Amino acid sequence: MATTGDLLYLSSTDIDALALTPQDTANAVEAAYLALAKNGAASVPKSGFDVTASTFFHAMPARYDAKGTVGTKWIGTALNAALGLPHINAMIVLSDIETAVIKSVMDGTVVTAIRPAAVSLVAARRLARPDSSRISFYPCGVQARAHLDAFATEFPIRDVTCYSRTIATAEAFAVYARERGFSAAVVTDARRAVQDQDIIVSSAPRAADLAKVLDPTWLSQGAFVTGVDLGRAWRCQDLRQLELLATDNHIQSREAAATGVLPWIGEYDAELSELVSRSHPGRTTTKQRAFFIHPGLGLGDIAIGALALERAQAKGIGTVLAR
Repeated sequence: MATTGDLLYLSSTDIDALALTPQDTANAVEAAYLALAKNGAASVPKSGFDVTASTFFHAMPARYDAKGTVGTKWIGTALNAALGLPHINAMIVLSDIETAVIKSVMDGTVVTAIRPAAVSLVAARRLARPDSSRISFYPCGVQARAHLDAFATEFPIRDVTCYSRTIATAEAFAVYARERGFSAAVVTDARRAVQDQDIIVSSAPRAADLAKVLDPTWLSQGAFVTGVDLGRAWRCQDLRQLELLATDNHIQSREAAATGVLPWIGEYDAELSELVSRSHPGRTTTKQRAFFIHPGLGLGDIAIGALALERAQAKGIGTVLAR
């Protein structure tokens, strides 16, 4: 328990030095969602300001009793490539649940990059076929790399299909996949990026002119989709033709749909806390097609932040700042 006003600051370099593995972060996220199912954690939908179709600012708070913390992630995104600035900018603040003293402030950009893959992997443990060996990505940026690294730790991934808005991006990702020992192919047709795939990762960023190039009716039997992009790249009117629809949180997804951020306005068969607690069985046959949409509940970020703080304290990493 914190007894002074000092706090530990963790930079992006510090967090990288912790060498958190995909399984480390997925296990942390799974434990937090299990706690949520048992009322040992709480998280409310993100709130903030949407300035343009691609620029927004959100606060993402959560309480996690087992870690003795209440925290929030503050995140802003903007299309900054022309300025040479990062697309995502975020910080995480963790407070002691008993004293309300701030324990740590850390860079949230690294956590934001790895949290979606951790959440996807937790969902895949319940919704993807264990023998899934073919994985496809649209587009092929930061999230594609994080998800390939994560899924390769628990699934027998052999073949990687790369589909992106620019051929150069897809080719670069294919090179990355091959260097990691996978067979990788670049496709220029959206249907080929979906058909005959076991796992599909879609992570298209928010943009006013984003085309819905993917169709869920193209999915083969037994396929699993993780919609990091909230399904923005998909023709969501056909989602209910699939056997399983899941989300990270029912309430947050309803609110995101009501504001137009999430294109699917219907209900879901399960949320992540129900999957990890087994109150919903998840996949029950090899033929079911499952689609998981996660707007990004703050609990995942706080769970990984709490893990980072524990590891940093154990290893003596970080900078102590006086208040």
